[in-house]
Amino acid sequence: MATLLDQEQIEQTTAIVARPQDVRDMPDRRGVDVAAELGGRLVVRYLVDSQVDEFTHGSNDRGHWVTTTAISPEDVIFWLALYAPRDRRRHALLLDPAKIEIIRGPAWIRLGPGLEYYLPNGFPEDAVVDVGVVQVR
Repeated sequence: MATLLDQEQIEQTTAIVARPQDVRDMPDRRGVDVAAELGGRLVVRYLVDSQVDEFTHGSNDRGHWVTTTAISPEDVIFWLALYAPRDRRRHALLLDPAKIEIIRGPAWIRLGPGLEYYLPNGFPEDAVVDVGVVQVR
């Protein structure tokens, strides 16, 4: 149901790209525009245990996939078709899209039923919401 509600909100202002198109090939969009589209909602970067302390000060040396959907650890791998499916995602970073310079998406995840955005240049430290890493339950 959470993804359906995300879909309904997002499609009020923009189209969600179909599965065959790779979100990495989509045009760059300003984070402030995506934030306005989302009505001020945050995006979620799910983490494996080894990443819990890795991105709390931002990450600008690689791309990251994020979603608007809050998903339980038992379901997140399936819904987002995450790599390393044996590694549970028990933590997440909440990110403010308005503080991220470039965002691509939204797009349907090719091998899963969820929605994704891609941050080709990562995200700055000030995009990490002040609580830092949260435990997902």
